[in-house]
Amino acid sequence: MILDRENYDLWLDPGTQNVAAISELLKPFDARLMRCYPVSSRVNHVANDDEECSRPVEIAEPQNRLFV
Repeated sequence: MILDRENYDLWLDPGTQNVAAISELLKPFDARLMRCYPVSSRVNHVANDDEECSRPVEIAEPQNRLFV
């Protein structure tokens, strides 16, 4: 689930009874607003649950492409 920041409170409010408002949030996030980048292998260990896991890292050696 990817939400716009202005919808955090609505989504997390346990008292929300407005099903239509919540249902409106269940739509695909605009892919043009997403970005991707390599992250540390720290994400592969469940004990690592901090912001360091989502920091971009430099790749020392480019990987070979799986598909051309």
